[in-house]
Parts: sequence; C-alpha cells; structure tokens
Amino acid sequence: MTRTITFIASLALVFTARGDYVIKEELENSGQVQQITLKIKDTKVREDVGGQNSAIIDSNTGETTLLLHAQKAFLKINPEQLKAQAHALKDLLGAKAENPANIELKPTGKRETINGFDTEEYTTNLNGVQLSIFIAKGFPNYQKLVEALYRVQSGPAMDILRSMSIPPDKYPGLPIRTTESIMGQKIVVLLDSAQETDVPDTDFIIPSDYKELNPRETGK
Repeated sequence: MTRTITFIASLALVFTARGDYVIKEELENSGQVQQITLKIKDTKVREDVGGQNSAIIDSNTGETTLLLHAQKAFLKINPEQLKAQAHALKDLLGAKAENPANIELKPTGKRETINGFDTEEYTTNLNGVQLSIFIAKGFPNYQKLVEALYRVQSGPAMDILRSMSIPPDKYPGLPIRTTESIMGQKIVVLLDSAQETDVPDTDFIIPSDYKELNPRETGK
C-alpha cells in the first residue's frame, strides 16, 4: 500500500487529454532501482513494477487493485483505505499545505542531455519537499502527457493528492528527471520513453486465474 501511494505522489509531481499512453520509467528510491511501465487509458492507470507486481487504479471508483503475479493473487484497496494513506502522507509532509497553484518552477540555467532529451533544470519547494526537475521543452505535445496522470487524480479517493501535485500548466515542457527527498529518502524518477498508442481494455482486468487475498492475511 505504501508503494502505491509513493507511486502516485511521485508521478503526480512528474506528470491529463483523452488518449492512451505507455510510459516507461526508472524509479530510484534509497539506492534501489525499479523499472516501471505505466499504461494510461482515460481515467485508468496500470503500473507494472519489474514484472513482479502491478497496480490498477480506477479514478472513477477510487479503487486500487494490486496484482501479485508470483502468487497469481490480487488485493483490492477501497477508496477509504487509499484516502487514509494519502492523509497520512500529507501529515508526514507537514500540516501546513501550500497551494500548488502558487508554485513557481524556477530555472537554474543548468542544461543536460538525458536519455537523448535536451533538458533544462527547474527547482521548486512543494510543502517542504525540495524538487529538481529536468524538463524537455521541445518534446512534442508534452501538454497531453503532463495532463494525463493529473486527470487520474480527479477521482473520489485522489482529491487530497492534488493538493500535493504541481498543476500541469506550470510545466514549460515534459519532465524527464525529477529528484525529490521525502523524510530523508531520495527519490529519482527518470523517463525512458513516452508513447501515445492504443492500450487494450484487457490490461485493466484482473486475470481469471487470480484469486483474491483476504487483507487480514497479507501480513503473514
């Protein structure tokens, strides 16, 4: 569950348009690196983590489904559980939440080529979290990508996360590498590729041979 919230919060800082997208990223958290594939279709997101686990988020219902591939099992997290986790995360970041609409991304003048993208560094501080964001201004139609994940936060369980997210219109381009530090943990999200393509509805369906786990048994 914590992993799901970290995913949402981190990518909310990074990356809404009616389109399907496949985004491949590298997530580094406290020295550990994971390969992430995001599939976005309207208000649904599927996150595949290194081929081991997946999370399917439906912002219309506020429900998150975790797929545990090794066990061929799934666990459903209802909106109230997700809200509780989001509130806990917000409390950790501080009770005085700054309005993201007032956030300004300030250019540092530093330029870097990252994964073939020409980027410029921007920095800001959001609710006590210092961010370094390398942005590709020349990425075509970047607005559609920047808006895609933000739209997913329009659901009943995601509203609190919007108060911790940088609005899409604040970005002058597509974020390629975002570095932040939360409670002493360094988190780096690196974009490898982003493609607008058709994502099948079946990617958001629980496999028929997966069995539901009892949440009380997950701690064993």
